[in-house]
Formats: sequence, C-alpha cells, structure tokens
Amino acid sequence: MASRTLDNKGHTDLFARAMKSFTSGDFRKARMLFEEASAGPVLSINESARMYTRMCDQRLKNEKVELKTPEEHYDYAVKLINERRLAEAVGHLKSALQGRSPGGHVHYAMSLALGLQGDIAGAHRHLKQAIELDPQTRSLARGDADFQDLLQDATLRDLVFPDRIT
Repeated sequence: MASRTLDNKGHTDLFARAMKSFTSGDFRKARMLFEEASAGPVLSINESARMYTRMCDQRLKNEKVELKTPEEHYDYAVKLINERRLAEAVGHLKSALQGRSPGGHVHYAMSLALGLQGDIAGAHRHLKQAIELDPQTRSLARGDADFQDLLQDATLRDLVFPDRIT
C-alpha cells in the first residue's frame, strides 16, 4: 500500500509515527501507517510493521462500541452481518427493534441474520414483518446477493415472489 517510495530515513520516520499513534491508542491511524511501513526498504521494519498491523487488527476487533440509539444498533448490526458475526448482529438488532417504530429495514436485517444462522422460521417472521412495513423489501430481497441462498427455502421464496406459480 506504499503510495510513495521510501528511503531508509523516511521508512524509519513512518514507523515512528505509526508507533506514536499506536501508543496513543489511535489504532485505526496506526494500522494504516503500519501497513504502509510494511513495504519499505528496511526489512526489520517491514516485519515489525506487519506484526503491529496484526496487533492493531486485534485491538480494533475487540474495541468496545458505545451505541445509544436503535439506529446506531442497526448500523452496527449491518457491519457485523457483513463480517458474518451473526450472533452479535442479532443481539444488536434486538436492541434496534426495541425502538419506537422500527422500520422494515431493521426486520429485513434481522431476517437475513437469522436466516444465515439457519433459523428459517425466525427469518420468515421478520421478513414477513419487513414486507408488511415496506412492500419494496421484496425487491431488496430479490436483488440482495446475501439473501439468495435463503430463497432456496420455499416459505421465504413465497414471501419474496408471491405471484410465482410453482
């Protein structure tokens, strides 16, 4: 990812800046700098930078997230679904569903997370609710690559394609 050619001094300086960010707790910035420093001319710095990149990844993975609103829980759950951390996503979606009037998008995300976990009955229940709240959810499910495997189930397929003759 090195966007520029580094000499030995520039490489050492870059690693030093990455270490400063790391020790101050700015793991996102540190990770970016370590990744760049992993491809410079000083081989010992390259290896150390790769090691610190992995350490940043671990700290970012374990980072505590402060979520206050149902929408924040929903947004974070979508991120977790994309990372296939489904059990965690379901927990956050439950929090999002506790909001005053959760939209169809929250039920759709819950349907996807539950379905990917193998809970087809739960996926069906939430997909049905999502479609009742927003009929456009059918189109979303039809075009969502993550949802395609779930459409192998006849009960879900019938919700998404209600006019299809089988």
